[in-house]
Amino acid sequence: MPLKTNNIYGSITISDKAVSKIVGRVALDCYGVVAISPNMLAYRLFGVGKKRKIINRGVRITTMDNRVYINLYVIISKGINKDAVVDSLNSLVLYNVSNITGMRVKDVKIHIVGSV
Repeated sequence: MPLKTNNIYGSITISDKAVSKIVGRVALDCYGVVAISPNMLAYRLFGVGKKRKIINRGVRITTMDNRVYINLYVIISKGINKDAVVDSLNSLVLYNVSNITGMRVKDVKIHIVGSV
């Protein structure tokens, strides 16, 4: 469901796909994050879709009452403090999505799928 808001400039609608691409780009720019991983088991076990690089494949966006809920599945570097990466990624995603889209982000959940 797309995000909708009204302001002095009029009505604005932003698709979930656009928001997920913003989240994917921010996540890949975060220190310690190696890749975004799809949360579907078939992708992880059999490597289905490995040939295509899709920036938003491990991002799930849910919208309720003009609030955004984000689930992000990432692979991090070995030897990096997981808590530090999660905290940094959480604040980066929260700030950037709120700043770029103007929407209220209610919750960001970071799921660490593995480390390389």
